[in-house]
Amino acid sequence: MKTQLKEAMAAGVFVEFRDARGNTLEQVVYTNWRGRPVPAVGDALNCTLRQTAKRPTCKVRGKVVSRQFDVQHDERGEPCVWVILIAEVARAATDCEFKRPGAARFSEN
Repeated sequence: MKTQLKEAMAAGVFVEFRDARGNTLEQVVYTNWRGRPVPAVGDALNCTLRQTAKRPTCKVRGKVVSRQFDVQHDERGEPCVWVILIAEVARAATDCEFKRPGAARFSEN
């Protein structure tokens, strides 16, 4: 069976939201993107994110600044393409509370 081009072009999408300095704010994965258009560089991207039990969802808006494609193979050996989008978020374009990671802690062993 031959894979349709529009299916192969959008198996899944990984989105990384970054601030203007390039710091990662949030990451989101869409595992079933088949048949939908993939945002291009310069496109606006609006997502609803689930954060914590106290604050279950928030909205973030960004502009796609980078788009990469990664060819992988599924469990049957069929090729599939994952898209990696980097979106820059202006601070005023979100109602999410992004927490900066704290200092790294390591065990003594």
